[in-house]
Amino acid sequence: MKNRGWLRGLNIFFSLIGVIVVAGMLFMFITNAAGLGTLLSVIGLINSQSLYEASAPRLIQGATAGVVDSLKDPYSKYLDQETWEDLKFRLNAQFGGIGVYVLQDDQGRLKVVAPIKGTPAYQEGVKHGDIIIRINGESALGMSQDDAVQLMRGDPGTQLTLGVYREADGKEHDFKIIRELIKVPSVEDKILEPEEIGYIRLNQFHARSAREMTDSMNRLVSGGKIKGLILDLRDNGGGDFEASIAIAGIFLDGKEVVSVVDAHNHKAVHRASPGSIDIPLVVLVNQDSASASEILAGALQDNQRAVLVGQKTYGKGLVQTIFPLRDGGALKLTTQKYFTPKGTDINEIGIAPDYIVEKDPEGQQDLQLEKAIEVLKKEMF
Repeated sequence: MKNRGWLRGLNIFFSLIGVIVVAGMLFMFITNAAGLGTLLSVIGLINSQSLYEASAPRLIQGATAGVVDSLKDPYSKYLDQETWEDLKFRLNAQFGGIGVYVLQDDQGRLKVVAPIKGTPAYQEGVKHGDIIIRINGESALGMSQDDAVQLMRGDPGTQLTLGVYREADGKEHDFKIIRELIKVPSVEDKILEPEEIGYIRLNQFHARSAREMTDSMNRLVSGGKIKGLILDLRDNGGGDFEASIAIAGIFLDGKEVVSVVDAHNHKAVHRASPGSIDIPLVVLVNQDSASASEILAGALQDNQRAVLVGQKTYGKGLVQTIFPLRDGGALKLTTQKYFTPKGTDINEIGIAPDYIVEKDPEGQQDLQLEKAIEVLKKEMF
């Protein structure tokens, strides 16, 4: 009798689940009858009239991408298996490509943030600020950043044709570039003599960036080689969120780095790890310092740990989470908005530096670096 009662309860449970699912489907159909009818009509017309064959998996993949695109969020994207694999390589800072950082500006244009020194793009003459207009003959107008990066990736030894528009001379330029295996160090360091100032350029935030930053700091600080530091985040379009928190820990002793708020208004506060290097610090930023760069710069500025010099930053105050999917692809989805330690929302606004310095229009002098050195000397002595 007990077993019969248990089975009867189980049947009732699953029956209720079935009723809820059916009711939900009916509600969706009733409230979206026109849209669902249109979708079915389109699928029917494709199957019966299209000159080009579309398999069921391709239709499903296209519909999935369309659902994400309907968010009108340039940072959310369905990644097919190939694109997702490529992104994982990039996050690990090793991939086949030409060696450029790309950012989509507020006009939707794909702009070369910086060619990586020594890479094929750098050697062929691609420059910072070049607007990408063609990739292998395909128009890049309206193309997403992820799609453009995917097209530029490829096996080492293969050729890429890149067409750019250069605002400096008002001309289009075409480059034929042979891809190589790009191993991307995120950190370059040196000592500026005779000022005894350390200089670190952080190009991006990836899986090894925090370790590389720590190694650079140890080299510069050991033996009292430097009395102050300039951290250059110019043209750094961001990258790994966790790397920005870890790097902040080099300079901030347990202080708040950033807070994030999700769609349900749940707030999480991220703090720096205990212990820090306590030397005067100036941070260089510009209009292409974005995302993780802004997290780090905002934390150092709000905690009065560093002085910012340069131009207002890009203004990307959103965090994306990547969800692997069953088909081997992934969903990159904007899930959180972040705020600086003082609670400032910088999305589509950016961070204003303490000293605004424009670039030399002639490109002959690094006026921003010169100002950073001037400011740092006052902090040091």
